[in-house]
Amino acid sequence: MNLSYSDEQEMIRSSVFDYFSADYTFEFFLERIQRTDYPDPKIWQNMAELGWLGFMVSEERGGLGLGPQEAFLLMEGAGAALNIEPLLSTAIVAAPLLAQGADDEQVNSVLAETIAGQQTVALAWAEKARGFAPTQCATTVRSEGAQGPWVLNGKKVLVDDGAGAQWLIVSAQGDEGLGLYLVAADSDGLSRTGTTLADGSHVADVTFADVTATACLATGEQAQKLLLQAVYRGLSATCGEALGAMDRVLDISRQYLHERKQFGKPLAAQQVLQHRFVDMQIATERARSMAILTAIQADKAAAGDLEAQRDMSLAKYIIGQSARFVGGQGIQVHGGMGMAYEYPVGHYYRKLLCCDARFGSQDDHLSLLDVPTENNHAA
Repeated sequence: MNLSYSDEQEMIRSSVFDYFSADYTFEFFLERIQRTDYPDPKIWQNMAELGWLGFMVSEERGGLGLGPQEAFLLMEGAGAALNIEPLLSTAIVAAPLLAQGADDEQVNSVLAETIAGQQTVALAWAEKARGFAPTQCATTVRSEGAQGPWVLNGKKVLVDDGAGAQWLIVSAQGDEGLGLYLVAADSDGLSRTGTTLADGSHVADVTFADVTATACLATGEQAQKLLLQAVYRGLSATCGEALGAMDRVLDISRQYLHERKQFGKPLAAQQVLQHRFVDMQIATERARSMAILTAIQADKAAAGDLEAQRDMSLAKYIIGQSARFVGGQGIQVHGGMGMAYEYPVGHYYRKLLCCDARFGSQDDHLSLLDVPTENNHAA
């Protein structure tokens, strides 16, 4: 299995990091998390112009037609920059779902506006704060005909960008099995309770009480396939985000150890700190190979490949462990400075904690690895 990047992928990665290093600096991040506008209008429009909001949408539908490996690189740069704009929820997870769903005039309009940076869309799939079971769904839908109307009842939790998105894609169980439905966020009967996570990003719990959906994107096996594809691609992109943050912790720690002096010598001269830093490097490199593996295996896992699903859960477990270790050791290396709000390493630790929790924590995925012969992902 080839875990290296192609020349084209290296170019994509370079351009992503160039943009974030210029326009999404740490100083901008500190100012950004004090504001409530979400997403940042200027940054979001820049991302639209770069084509990122249609990153995984086919060229025929107005996107770039790229895949999970390229999305991984995009989110690696986002993680290194502490990005809190809804790039993952809209561009990586939701927009491809819209593009592959029913050919509906309203859906096509929302997709075009999303790619242009005029709308944000979020996928509402999780119903429990813990665990990873994308297709287990208690939210219900009833319909009076093939063309609707579709009426939703239920609750989704921890919806990425759920408080700010103009549109939601909601999974629900009906007479035709699992379905995916497009819902306007300002619909009657829909209520949202938003909160800000430790890294500055936003989530919401969303309740549906006789909420009428705008369109049905898919039902039955197609809906399950599209949902699993979106979730596994999101999981892989989150691993890329964590990798970008871990690399930055290493860079910041390396610089600090060489610049900070004690008894006339840099901290980097102390053997105990040398060993600690090497342990951080080893954990990051182990996470890197597993993170790249998720990008390769994401679509296979969505298609029902049990070995690929196991690879995804194993990778998420290992990356979660590494993220917490590297982030925590980065703070220890800095001593009291690591806890200062104005210093970056603590913010990267918070980012890594959120990456560990998103799309199933390391404990959630470890529980799936305990039953290798049963497909718990599509129960």
